[in-house]
Amino acid sequence: MNNRWYIILFVLLLTGCDVIPKDEQLIPLDTKQGTRRHVLIEYTGFRCVNCPTAAEMAQELADVYKEQLYVVSLHPASNPFTQGKYDYTSPAADSIYRWMGGDASTPFPTGNIDMKRYGGEWFIYPNEWATAVYAAMKDSIAPMPDANLNVSYWLIEDSVKGVQAMPDNSVNMEYYHRHVLRAIANEDHFDIQAEWDSTHLSILKVLSDPNDNHIVQAYEKKIDFSSPMSIGHE
Repeated sequence: MNNRWYIILFVLLLTGCDVIPKDEQLIPLDTKQGTRRHVLIEYTGFRCVNCPTAAEMAQELADVYKEQLYVVSLHPASNPFTQGKYDYTSPAADSIYRWMGGDASTPFPTGNIDMKRYGGEWFIYPNEWATAVYAAMKDSIAPMPDANLNVSYWLIEDSVKGVQAMPDNSVNMEYYHRHVLRAIANEDHFDIQAEWDSTHLSILKVLSDPNDNHIVQAYEKKIDFSSPMSIGHE
């Protein structure tokens, strides 16, 4: 498989925190097979007044676990919190959302860890994220290099300046949406749309179990347009 990520046309669809003691927040991982990394999927929408608070909680977790946790924000078109004059949705985000059973009645904000059920549920509320991430970290085992896994590439744009309803019911016209999922491909090719800020784009290479699609490993690489033919993760 080609291990370099070229920027070409090709987009396919995917079919308050609990308190953790500081001395237990970072779980040492076996690095013999590489550091196991997890993905916190944050479902959000610009009409959701509680979503900015949830976004802060997600970012706090990312800051705690650093390279062991990636946050990806999905704005699925199937939920009314994302619908209106402003559009931060993507077909890829909606595909994942509907695959998990999300629809117009799913309350926001909500999330998921590694595309796995937690407590029997696909969607977990922000006050459960810290505990769910902590549990995932404790059980982390990095996959063997020769494991039979599916590979997909998630194109993410960070710091998308736009509109957001706020907890005090005001509207912030200069809100920065973090970690916005723009597209997913099964091969390492994307068409960069003119409205995307190329200086804030990265690719998340996702390895998933072919039996149930849960994420078992991920690697992020910022796109460097100064050297477009050598930005791959070897």
